[in-house]
Amino acid sequence: MNKPDLAGRRILVVEDEFFLCLDICQQIESYGGVVVGPAPTLKEGFAVLQEKPLPDGGILNIRLGSELAYPLADDLLAAGVPVIFASSEDKASIPEKYAGIPLVPKPINMMIVAEKLFPGP
Repeated sequence: MNKPDLAGRRILVVEDEFFLCLDICQQIESYGGVVVGPAPTLKEGFAVLQEKPLPDGGILNIRLGSELAYPLADDLLAAGVPVIFASSEDKASIPEKYAGIPLVPKPINMMIVAEKLFPGP
């Protein structure tokens, strides 16, 4: 895989740091993906989930100000939407319940994100 194939995939971006969010959104669009959101807060992330159709994947920063994105991750996973955490958090600080969610350090590499969100056959 030379470049991520995100053609037509709708990806929810939940990130409260403006420049990181801008970078993530530009990378998604440059590989043919469609940005859903972006949402800088947990409340806005939940609001996006009320819209249809659901996103094909989600990129979530764990810490959104004083809030944590885990409840949003729960809802996405319950709906069958794959997610990754894009965060500088240490893996050991993430609750065991979320151990199966890939953790990608920021700034993100869209190749890695695409492979984690949409693994091939």
